[in-house]
Amino acid sequence: MKQLGIIGGMGPQATLDLYQKIINLTPASKDQDHLHIVIDSFAQIEDRTAFILGQGQNPLPKLIQSAKLLKNAGCEAMLMACNTAHFFADDIQKSAGVKILHIAKAALNAIKRDFSGAKDIAVIATSGTKKARVYDAILEANGLNSVAFSDEIQAKIMSCIYDGVKAGKTKEFVPLFNQTLKEIQADVYIAACTEIPLFLDYLDAKYNFVDATLELAKIGVDYALERA
Repeated sequence: MKQLGIIGGMGPQATLDLYQKIINLTPASKDQDHLHIVIDSFAQIEDRTAFILGQGQNPLPKLIQSAKLLKNAGCEAMLMACNTAHFFADDIQKSAGVKILHIAKAALNAIKRDFSGAKDIAVIATSGTKKARVYDAILEANGLNSVAFSDEIQAKIMSCIYDGVKAGKTKEFVPLFNQTLKEIQADVYIAACTEIPLFLDYLDAKYNFVDATLELAKIGVDYALERA
Protein backbone atom coordinates (compact mmCIF):
# COMPACT_ATOMS: atom_id res chain seq x y z
CA MET A 1 0.00 0.00 0.00
CA LYS A 2 1.29 3.45 -0.95
CA GLN A 3 0.85 6.49 1.28
CA LEU A 4 -1.18 9.46 0.01
CA GLY A 5 -1.10 13.10 0.99
CA ILE A 6 -3.88 15.66 0.60
CA ILE A 7 -2.98 19.32 0.14
CA GLY A 8 -6.15 20.59 1.74
CA GLY A 9 -7.90 23.48 3.40
CA MET A 10 -8.98 24.90 0.03
CA GLY A 11 -11.59 24.91 1.50
CA PRO A 12 -12.04 22.71 4.56
CA GLN A 13 -15.46 21.39 3.44
CA ALA A 14 -14.04 20.40 0.05
CA THR A 15 -11.16 18.63 1.80
CA LEU A 16 -13.62 16.74 3.99
CA ASP A 17 -15.65 15.76 0.91
CA LEU A 18 -12.57 14.35 -0.86
CA TYR A 19 -11.47 12.38 2.20
CA GLN A 20 -14.98 11.00 2.77
CA LYS A 21 -15.13 9.82 -0.83
CA ILE A 22 -11.76 8.09 -0.45
CA ILE A 23 -13.07 6.30 2.67
CA ASN A 24 -16.25 5.25 0.87
CA LEU A 25 -14.31 3.87 -2.10
CA THR A 26 -11.80 1.89 -0.07
CA PRO A 27 -12.57 -1.84 0.23
CA ALA A 28 -12.23 -2.13 3.99
CA SER A 29 -13.80 -4.39 6.60
CA LYS A 30 -11.76 -3.01 9.51
CA ASP A 31 -9.78 0.12 10.39
CA GLN A 32 -6.48 -1.41 9.31
CA ASP A 33 -7.75 -1.94 5.74
CA HIS A 34 -8.07 1.82 5.14
CA LEU A 35 -5.42 3.86 3.38
CA HIS A 36 -2.54 5.64 5.04
CA ILE A 37 -3.35 9.29 4.30
CA VAL A 38 -1.85 12.48 5.67
CA ILE A 39 -4.02 15.61 5.32
CA ASP A 40 -2.52 19.09 5.57
CA SER A 41 -5.56 21.34 5.96
CA PHE A 42 -3.69 24.56 5.21
CA ALA A 43 -6.60 27.01 5.05
CA GLN A 44 -4.20 29.96 5.02
CA ILE A 45 -3.15 29.20 1.43
CA GLU A 46 -4.03 32.32 -0.53
CA ASP A 47 -7.10 32.30 -2.77
CA ARG A 48 -6.14 30.69 -6.06
CA THR A 49 -8.77 32.41 -8.19
CA ALA A 50 -7.95 35.86 -6.82
CA PHE A 51 -4.30 35.43 -7.82
CA ILE A 52 -5.08 34.12 -11.31
CA LEU A 53 -7.40 37.10 -11.87
CA GLY A 54 -4.65 39.49 -10.73
CA GLN A 55 -6.38 40.38 -7.46
CA GLY A 56 -4.41 38.56 -4.76
CA GLN A 57 -1.15 37.09 -3.52
CA ASN A 58 0.54 34.09 -5.09
CA PRO A 59 -0.48 30.86 -3.31
CA LEU A 60 2.39 28.87 -4.84
CA PRO A 61 4.87 29.22 -1.93
CA LYS A 62 2.35 27.80 0.57
CA LEU A 63 1.29 25.07 -1.87
CA ILE A 64 4.94 24.03 -2.19
CA GLN A 65 5.33 24.21 1.61
CA SER A 66 2.36 21.87 2.05
CA ALA A 67 3.66 19.46 -0.58
CA LYS A 68 7.08 19.31 1.06
CA LEU A 69 5.51 18.72 4.48
CA LEU A 70 3.53 15.78 3.08
CA LYS A 71 6.57 14.44 1.23
CA ASN A 72 8.60 14.56 4.45
CA ALA A 73 5.76 12.68 6.17
CA GLY A 74 6.28 9.81 3.73
CA CYS A 75 3.56 10.50 1.15
CA GLU A 76 4.29 9.04 -2.28
CA ALA A 77 1.65 11.00 -4.20
CA MET A 78 -0.47 14.07 -3.52
CA LEU A 79 -4.08 14.98 -4.17
CA MET A 80 -5.28 18.59 -4.07
CA ALA A 81 -8.77 19.28 -2.78
CA CYS A 82 -9.04 22.33 -5.03
CA ASN A 83 -9.50 22.36 -8.80
CA THR A 84 -8.07 25.84 -9.32
CA ALA A 85 -4.88 24.86 -7.47
CA HIS A 86 -4.11 22.47 -10.33
CA PHE A 87 -3.04 25.52 -12.33
CA PHE A 88 0.08 25.34 -10.14
CA ALA A 89 0.48 21.54 -10.32
CA ASP A 90 3.54 21.46 -12.57
CA ASP A 91 5.36 24.08 -10.49
CA ILE A 92 4.56 22.22 -7.26
CA GLN A 93 5.82 18.94 -8.67
CA LYS A 94 9.07 20.51 -9.89
CA SER A 95 9.77 22.57 -6.76
CA ALA A 96 8.78 19.97 -4.17
CA GLY A 97 9.80 16.85 -6.10
CA VAL A 98 6.41 15.20 -5.64
CA LYS A 99 3.84 13.39 -7.77
CA ILE A 100 0.40 15.03 -8.06
CA LEU A 101 -2.61 13.03 -9.24
CA HIS A 102 -4.41 15.47 -11.55
CA ILE A 103 -8.14 16.08 -11.07
CA ALA A 104 -8.86 17.23 -14.65
CA LYS A 105 -7.25 14.12 -16.12
CA ALA A 106 -9.37 12.01 -13.76
CA ALA A 107 -12.53 13.80 -14.96
CA LEU A 108 -11.57 13.32 -18.62
CA ASN A 109 -11.15 9.58 -18.06
CA ALA A 110 -14.65 9.49 -16.54
CA ILE A 111 -16.17 11.24 -19.56
CA LYS A 112 -14.51 8.77 -21.92
CA ARG A 113 -15.69 5.87 -19.76
CA ASP A 114 -19.28 6.92 -19.01
CA PHE A 115 -20.27 9.38 -21.77
CA SER A 116 -18.29 8.29 -24.81
CA GLY A 117 -20.60 10.12 -27.24
CA ALA A 118 -20.41 13.47 -25.48
CA LYS A 119 -19.06 16.50 -27.31
CA ASP A 120 -20.09 19.66 -25.43
CA ILE A 121 -18.78 19.78 -21.87
CA ALA A 122 -19.83 22.37 -19.28
CA VAL A 123 -17.03 23.03 -16.79
CA ILE A 124 -18.76 24.28 -13.63
CA ALA A 125 -15.82 25.96 -11.92
CA THR A 126 -14.37 29.11 -10.43
CA SER A 127 -13.42 31.98 -12.71
CA GLY A 128 -9.80 31.16 -11.90
CA THR A 129 -10.12 27.59 -13.15
CA LYS A 130 -11.85 28.86 -16.29
CA LYS A 131 -9.25 31.56 -17.00
CA ALA A 132 -6.36 29.19 -16.29
CA ARG A 133 -7.91 26.62 -18.67
CA VAL A 134 -7.25 23.84 -16.15
CA TYR A 135 -9.91 21.74 -17.91
CA ASP A 136 -10.28 23.45 -21.27
CA ALA A 137 -6.81 22.58 -22.53
CA ILE A 138 -7.22 18.89 -21.65
CA LEU A 139 -10.74 18.69 -23.10
CA GLU A 140 -9.76 20.38 -26.36
CA ALA A 141 -6.70 18.17 -26.74
CA ASN A 142 -9.10 15.23 -26.69
CA GLY A 143 -11.53 16.61 -29.25
CA LEU A 144 -14.11 17.92 -26.78
CA ASN A 145 -15.68 21.37 -26.60
CA SER A 146 -15.70 23.37 -23.36
CA VAL A 147 -18.98 25.31 -23.40
CA ALA A 148 -18.58 29.09 -23.03
CA PHE A 149 -20.61 30.84 -20.31
CA SER A 150 -21.88 34.39 -20.16
CA ASP A 151 -20.41 36.66 -17.48
CA GLU A 152 -23.79 36.56 -15.73
CA ILE A 153 -23.83 32.76 -15.51
CA GLN A 154 -20.23 32.65 -14.29
CA ALA A 155 -21.04 35.26 -11.62
CA LYS A 156 -23.89 33.06 -10.36
CA ILE A 157 -21.57 30.03 -10.18
CA MET A 158 -19.03 32.07 -8.23
CA SER A 159 -21.74 33.21 -5.83
CA CYS A 160 -22.80 29.60 -5.21
CA ILE A 161 -19.18 28.69 -4.45
CA TYR A 162 -18.08 31.66 -2.34
CA ASP A 163 -21.29 33.05 -0.83
CA GLY A 164 -22.77 29.56 -0.56
CA VAL A 165 -20.47 26.63 0.25
CA LYS A 166 -17.38 28.51 1.42
CA ALA A 167 -19.57 30.70 3.67
CA GLY A 168 -21.32 27.65 5.18
CA LYS A 169 -24.63 28.40 3.43
CA THR A 170 -24.84 25.60 0.86
CA LYS A 171 -28.56 24.86 1.24
CA GLU A 172 -29.48 28.53 0.95
CA PHE A 173 -27.85 28.64 -2.49
CA VAL A 174 -29.38 25.44 -3.89
CA PRO A 175 -32.18 27.34 -5.73
CA LEU A 176 -29.63 29.62 -7.44
CA PHE A 177 -27.48 26.65 -8.40
CA ASN A 178 -30.40 24.78 -9.95
CA GLN A 179 -31.58 27.90 -11.78
CA THR A 180 -28.09 28.48 -13.17
CA LEU A 181 -27.74 24.91 -14.47
CA LYS A 182 -30.96 25.33 -16.46
CA GLU A 183 -29.27 28.17 -18.37
CA ILE A 184 -26.38 25.95 -19.52
CA GLN A 185 -26.79 23.52 -22.42
CA ALA A 186 -24.27 20.67 -22.55
CA ASP A 187 -23.92 16.92 -22.99
CA VAL A 188 -21.95 16.53 -19.77
CA TYR A 189 -21.43 18.81 -16.77
CA ILE A 190 -18.23 18.61 -14.74
CA ALA A 191 -18.36 19.57 -11.07
CA ALA A 192 -14.98 21.23 -11.57
CA CYS A 193 -14.74 23.07 -8.29
CA THR A 194 -14.40 21.00 -5.13
CA GLU A 195 -17.27 22.94 -3.56
CA ILE A 196 -19.71 22.12 -6.40
CA PRO A 197 -20.25 18.41 -5.48
CA LEU A 198 -21.87 19.60 -2.26
CA PHE A 199 -24.81 20.78 -4.41
CA LEU A 200 -25.25 17.55 -6.36
CA ASP A 201 -27.55 15.87 -3.84
CA TYR A 202 -30.00 18.75 -4.29
CA LEU A 203 -30.41 18.81 -8.09
CA ASP A 204 -34.03 19.27 -9.21
CA ALA A 205 -33.47 17.85 -12.73
CA LYS A 206 -31.39 15.09 -14.32
CA TYR A 207 -27.98 16.03 -15.72
CA ASN A 208 -25.03 13.97 -16.90
CA PHE A 209 -22.66 15.06 -14.14
CA VAL A 210 -19.05 14.06 -13.59
CA ASP A 211 -18.03 14.69 -10.00
CA ALA A 212 -14.35 15.50 -10.45
CA THR A 213 -13.70 15.10 -6.72
CA LEU A 214 -15.12 11.57 -6.84
CA GLU A 215 -13.00 10.73 -9.87
CA LEU A 216 -9.90 12.08 -8.12
CA ALA A 217 -10.74 9.94 -5.10
CA LYS A 218 -11.00 6.89 -7.37
CA ILE A 219 -7.57 7.34 -8.91
CA GLY A 220 -6.16 8.06 -5.45
CA VAL A 221 -7.49 4.78 -4.09
CA ASP A 222 -6.26 2.89 -7.17
CA TYR A 223 -2.80 4.41 -6.78
CA ALA A 224 -2.59 3.68 -3.06
CA LEU A 225 -3.72 0.09 -3.54
CA GLU A 226 -1.40 -0.22 -6.54
CA ARG A 227 -4.29 -1.05 -8.86
CA ALA A 228 -3.39 1.65 -11.37
